[in-house]
Amino acid sequence: MVALINKNPEFDKLVQKAKQGDETAFGQVYDLYFPKVYRFVFYRVNHKEVAEDLTAETFIRVWNKLSEMQGPSSFSAWIYQIARNLVIDYYRGKKTTVDLAELENVLEYEENILDKTNFGFDERAFLAALKNLSSDQRLVIKLKFLEELENDEIAKMLDKTEGAIRVIQHRAIRELKEFFDKQNHDY
Repeated sequence: MVALINKNPEFDKLVQKAKQGDETAFGQVYDLYFPKVYRFVFYRVNHKEVAEDLTAETFIRVWNKLSEMQGPSSFSAWIYQIARNLVIDYYRGKKTTVDLAELENVLEYEENILDKTNFGFDERAFLAALKNLSSDQRLVIKLKFLEELENDEIAKMLDKTEGAIRVIQHRAIRELKEFFDKQNHDY
């Protein structure tokens, strides 16, 4: 499924058909992206029904604004940006004091995943190590390796250059490696 999405001319044609109003093509795009967008939203709101509502709203907005999208190659970054904005609006609407800069880097969801899955020690150590990274580094690592986005998509989403994303990713991986090297040395 991921192969159909990332850098695939067939997917680009599907998006182009959807952009021209083809509901069947849009349904196929929906089927491909729904799980990824839902996971992206759920990890940020940590509530099943809210995540379902925000994901549905994301696809409604995508359908309504599809004609405004620049090109099929920017679809992934564009849909995640819509979902991200809806999450931010959700927290604003709750009238809770939330640092919006930190909102994208919410880490509480890892603990819920740990409670609901059978993670081994290595995964727990990785999630603990993520907390040692800067907020930008955590976000880039999550988008790259958990959400499986490409660097160009992450760059568009975060309004940074692709080179900046590579640097952030490189530094984060280096820091994670140093953390694990130190952990292994301590034992």
